[in-house]
Amino acid sequence: MDCWGSLTDCASEQQFDECLKKFEIACAPWPMFIDYVKETWIIPHKEKFVSAWTNKVMHLGNTTTDRYETVQLFLLMLKNLWNCVIAYVYFYLCI
Repeated sequence: MDCWGSLTDCASEQQFDECLKKFEIACAPWPMFIDYVKETWIIPHKEKFVSAWTNKVMHLGNTTTDRYETVQLFLLMLKNLWNCVIAYVYFYLCI
């Protein structure tokens, strides 16, 4: 659902309000769903997952509290870097 992704990735509180209105319009056929999402997630927890609030705290790009996910991302970046090095060596030194 694009509206939900846009809602959680808002850069400012004003943009959040606009995206929330779009989300409510997109989900208008399901009023109980809108009430559930707003009352259970958006109103009490928006400061924890919406970019407009989470980007106010310096987190150096680390947006997860799970150490495993952080290490996994680091290893993936190293793997991609290693693949680039191998491709460079192969294409420029072996050919």
